[in-house]
Order: sequence, then structure tokens, then C-alpha cells
Amino acid sequence: MTTPTIDHILGLAHQLSREQRRLLVTRLEQELAIESSPARSRMTPDEARAAWAQLRESMRDLPMPRMTAGEQLEADRRDRDRALLGRYAESDDVDA
Repeated sequence: MTTPTIDHILGLAHQLSREQRRLLVTRLEQELAIESSPARSRMTPDEARAAWAQLRESMRDLPMPRMTAGEQLEADRRDRDRALLGRYAESDDVDA
């Protein structure tokens, strides 16, 4: 038996009704979606070190944050507390 060509399959598909062609396409899409992609080959230790160095280099080029996440959280809490108490300047006193 010979392997059918794309043109042969398209010719057969055109003989189907519009609804049957839609179902055919849907089933083919589902089959392609669940097929697993080929496994990526493992890196050698030298490749892993080179990838790690490249990642570190790209991270070094990123802008540094003004504050750490903890410092930002603490500043946000202070700002929220001042707003809730009606104090908008650092030197404001609650009792004043």
C-alpha cells in the first residue's frame, strides 16, 4: 500500500460535507495538541555553566530596585498608617 499524499487527502476531504470537514480538522487539531514534543537533550556541565553565566550577565544589566521587597512593604505600611491617621508628613504628630 502506498502512502497517501497531501493532495490525495485534500481531494478526499473535499468530498466530505462542510460539517464533516470541520470535525476532521477538529480531531486533527486535538491529536496534534496532545502529541508530546520531543524531549530536549540534557545540557553538558559546560553548557550549563555557560547558560548560568549568561543568565547572571543579563540579570546584572537589569536596573537595580530602589528598595528590597521588605523595605517597600514597610514603606507602604507607614504610608497607609499615616493616611489612615490623617498624617501626611513625616514630622506630623497625631496629638498636634
